[in-house]
Amino acid sequence: MLYLLLILPVIAVLWFLNLVSLLKKIKENRNYKNEKILGAVYSFFLVLPITFILAAVLY
Repeated sequence: MLYLLLILPVIAVLWFLNLVSLLKKIKENRNYKNEKILGAVYSFFLVLPITFILAAVLY
């Protein structure tokens, strides 16, 4: 469980940096397909540890 708490901030930072990159490419009217895919993957890996932590705490 401890490793989930250590990984969560790293994934959150990567997710935020990807969001900034996505917004920058949208503003410049460039192709942002890779940022969309990475954002979906980072979101999955951000929600997954939170779900496991909540499941461990509540049950």
